[in-house]
Amino acid sequence: MVEKALAVINRLVGSLQRLLTKAHGPDVQDSTRGPHSKMTKMSVEAYREDLEGLFKDNASVIFLCGPTLADLSNEGAKLRKHLMDALEGEGFEVVLGEDDGLEELRRRFDGYAHENELQFIQGHCNAIVLIAASVGAYCELGLFAYEHARGKDNQTDFILIIPKQFEGKRSYLSEGPAAAIHDFGKVYYVDFIDFDIDDMLRRLKRRRHVFVTSKQGQRAGRSS
Repeated sequence: MVEKALAVINRLVGSLQRLLTKAHGPDVQDSTRGPHSKMTKMSVEAYREDLEGLFKDNASVIFLCGPTLADLSNEGAKLRKHLMDALEGEGFEVVLGEDDGLEELRRRFDGYAHENELQFIQGHCNAIVLIAASVGAYCELGLFAYEHARGKDNQTDFILIIPKQFEGKRSYLSEGPAAAIHDFGKVYYVDFIDFDIDDMLRRLKRRRHVFVTSKQGQRAGRSS
């Protein structure tokens, strides 16, 4: 008699569980499938803390070259400002050489402008983003492209943004610095006014993740 009663109760419990699963979806715990919980596993929580600590302690620094932001009527300058805002919004530290103290340091220590920037990049930056839209930017491109392709430190990413009018035209630019960055970095031939930056941001964020989670960390500031 007792066994029949237990069998009836088990059938009722099973029916109730099936009804609950049907009504609320598969996340309802089912004793026939083993425990299922949305609670975070301890290992996953530990991994989350590891990642948060790594990203907090390892700043990813972008050296953003291009026309001065003092004249935003220049389309290259507008793009530079747009990129700066977008990169900072994604948690990058963005350095504009002329506006963030590098020039003051150069004058204080009587250095050359090109060597001052290059030494800063090699010691503290994860990526160069260069908008080729000013005399200074083209000067930087020649030096930085040579160092990027030939230098001993090739872990710094290099993104070059060039006016679309130069695409496909054979010249010293296309066969020299732009070709070097094409082979050792990334080149975008674009209209500055409507350049879609999503692909560039995705590249920088993915490379940041690899850098931060590898043993290469601590480039920014070289604290270790």
